[in-house]
Amino acid sequence: MAKDGVQRKGTEKPQGAAEKDSGPNGILERILGIFLGFGDPERDRKRALKALGKSLSKDRFKFYKPRGSQVEAPLARMLYDTYRAVYAVRKLVQPSDTSGALKLLVIESRMTDHQYELKEQMEERALRERAKTREVKELAEEVRDTLIDFVGAFDANRVKEINAIYNELRAFVQFCNFDYYFTLRKFDSAISEDSFSYKPKFDSIDAEYVVDDLRDFQEFLYSLPLETDWQRLFDLLSSYRGVEVVDRDAWQKVVKTLRLVSESRILERIVQHSAEDPDWVAKPTVHNTRIVEPYLNELKTNVEGVLQKLVKERRNNRIEKLVHQVFGTTVVARTKNYTAKANVIFQKSDVEGFLHTDSLNYLKAYLLDYFKKDMREIVQDLLIVRGKWVTSVQAQQVSDAYHGVLAVSEQIIKLDDSLADEGELGQRLRRAAGRVVERDPGTQKQLKELVKTINQEAERLVTEAAQNLIVIGKNLKALVDDVERKEPSMIINWKELDAAIEEDLREQMSALYRQLYYLVQLLQVYTAKS
Repeated sequence: MAKDGVQRKGTEKPQGAAEKDSGPNGILERILGIFLGFGDPERDRKRALKALGKSLSKDRFKFYKPRGSQVEAPLARMLYDTYRAVYAVRKLVQPSDTSGALKLLVIESRMTDHQYELKEQMEERALRERAKTREVKELAEEVRDTLIDFVGAFDANRVKEINAIYNELRAFVQFCNFDYYFTLRKFDSAISEDSFSYKPKFDSIDAEYVVDDLRDFQEFLYSLPLETDWQRLFDLLSSYRGVEVVDRDAWQKVVKTLRLVSESRILERIVQHSAEDPDWVAKPTVHNTRIVEPYLNELKTNVEGVLQKLVKERRNNRIEKLVHQVFGTTVVARTKNYTAKANVIFQKSDVEGFLHTDSLNYLKAYLLDYFKKDMREIVQDLLIVRGKWVTSVQAQQVSDAYHGVLAVSEQIIKLDDSLADEGELGQRLRRAAGRVVERDPGTQKQLKELVKTINQEAERLVTEAAQNLIVIGKNLKALVDDVERKEPSMIINWKELDAAIEEDLREQMSALYRQLYYLVQLLQVYTAKS
């Protein structure tokens, strides 16, 4: 012991050590170090292993016999008892489960009754029901307030508690998913997986056969929150699977043993000795996942998604209804080339494609099928040409709007035809698309600019037509009222005009107005003016 004391002192370098090393005592210490192995890492390692062997031979667990590096049956018995208590968790709950449903289960287990009520109000079924009696914009404001109240109930303490419970649960599930059966078969090959009717007879085995298993087991063991509220965790797992997944009584006995084993670091010492690596240290997995904030973000995203879906569905329903009111059917196809189907040419490039296909299609269909016939016969040929207007300004206003729509009609046809394969724009589009190299934005510039110009033209045509149609519509409505007046204020020869056609003029104008009104409403859905 005296020599050991000299060696330890020799490792210290107090102030003035340089002077002492040069004297007789310093030289003597260096000579002793050479003969006694002082400062030799290999000798230090062997001493440490020898000390480990002594402590293991006296250890109360009797898990390991240093001489011969034998792992004993009591260690296998400890693993077996653990396996028997938790095997059902391994069968029913996989580590991957903790990424989804179990997260939600943990969060909801710590929610208040009020939060449950708020959450139910934000579910899609409830939102759809509420949307039946109010505008989506109004509903969105209400839901925003509900979401604020819901999130506000998750104060710092509650968030911390939820995260802690989840991480404890995750550590336990991973601990249960250690491959106990694979390890235990090395002690007794006759045991069966997940069956405990057989009474195992565990033999001592060379540590080299299980040293890697013990390393893995310690990683899970030292991650386990042994002092947690186990009943709370087991209640969560039971709720998740609808059955008891842990033998609670057996686990209470096992966890006492695990606590002692963990505190003693016996398994760590066995690995150090058997692997002849006294510096090895078990490295537990640190579970520090935060689940509340992602949950709240996902909830917010889902609620916003439902509201957007409701807006889109309501918009589509309105469009479908308006299309039917204008055309008597919902299947309308008049554009040939400026279509959604044509956007396939842009799939390889980062180009939006044609954006106003629906509105331009419906507008072209109305102009071709109704405006140039019915509207021409009544508005142009009868009212404008044969009508005796009180003021020429009124007649001119209607005439200008009418001819403005006709001009747009011709431009729509020209644009649509030009986009054909043999058309000017169609050829330019295909040349520009042919130059595009996937994931090379520089090659997309020409195509993007051309498509943008085409979309701007389509939007202009729809907007200009809508403005002129609104003028015609307002005047038609006024003319319908003017027919009934004893002293008309717009046209004074109504009887003459009415006699010029077979049908009732007022009914004809009313029908034209209704159809035009619905068309304008339809176009305004796309131009976001209503």
